Amino acid sequence: MPIAALLALIIAAFPTPQGASAHTRLISSTPEVGVTLNTWPTQVKLEFDQALVDIGQEKSNFVVVNNSLGDQVSQDDEVINENVISVSLTPNEVKGPVLVFYRVVSADGHPVEGEFAFNFSEEQSAEVDSINQEPTTDFPLTIYIASAAFIASGIFFAIYSYRRRNLG
Repeated sequence: MPIAALLALIIAAFPTPQGASAHTRLISSTPEVGVTLNTWPTQVKLEFDQALVDIGQEKSNFVVVNNSLGDQVSQDDEVINENVISVSLTPNEVKGPVLVFYRVVSADGHPVEGEFAFNFSEEQSAEVDSINQEPTTDFPLTIYIASAAFIASGIFFAIYSYRRRNLG
């Protein structure tokens, strides 16, 4: 029974991965995702389903807005109020799709990044629809699966080596 005790000790030493808690997600924005505006907005406001927090002294929450030429039109003055982050925009005359990129840290401590687009012109742009996506998460499930497979193979190798050495 020493092998069973050794195996139990090894398994107990590695905690099993817990299911990922729900990270914050974007629930609304002003301007709205995919909308076409005829008038340039003065700010972009994003609302999330969890409160946002600042971590450390570095800027952990930010919003960057680029016009269709790739020029940054957002200022560096983000304001966080509970679950809403807003940023002021500089004047812009360039028509076309406008990309909004954000990175926020929610109350659960996990950073979430995402992007969406709206259009600044008289016509709806097909480019805006292709740019809009769901936010990306920060830690994919495949890492948990690969880690579990690596640990399991190490355990089986240890048992195989022990048996081969001691049982001859």
